[in-house]
Amino acid sequence: MTNVLIVEDDENKITQIKEFLKSTVPQANLIVAHSLQSGLRVVKEKQTDLVLLDMTLPTYDIGPDEPGGDTHPFGGREFLRQLQRFKLKMPVVVITQFETFGSGTDATTLSALDDELRRKHSDNYRGSVYYHAAIESWKDQLKLLLAQTLSK
Repeated sequence: MTNVLIVEDDENKITQIKEFLKSTVPQANLIVAHSLQSGLRVVKEKQTDLVLLDMTLPTYDIGPDEPGGDTHPFGGREFLRQLQRFKLKMPVVVITQFETFGSGTDATTLSALDDELRRKHSDNYRGSVYYHAAIESWKDQLKLLLAQTLSK
């Protein structure tokens, strides 16, 4: 059984990713975390074979009494930093709905961020997918990355 963690706070995107994975990797056990902290908790507590990671994430899960803390435009980058800090090794694919991140002097493109993550987190980071609910090409990109990642 392949344990796949989806770290994502958008319910529609979660549903689309889960449907895609059920048809592509039917043996996968899908686990969902809705924030940076809950995603990190899962990878520390459970054997995880693959992480599908959003880049822009709330700090904590949003709930009736919890607003979720700040939203981090680079939450995925922080997630990868924490994996490195705790010496956790697992393949990570970023799936994002944005082509640009941050603002002002911190602004960057998905392409530049992809290059940075490949350099700094090569033990874990496998690539990025630009997700758009109305365009199917994200599935082809993800299928290719899954084939490369899960065959190793």
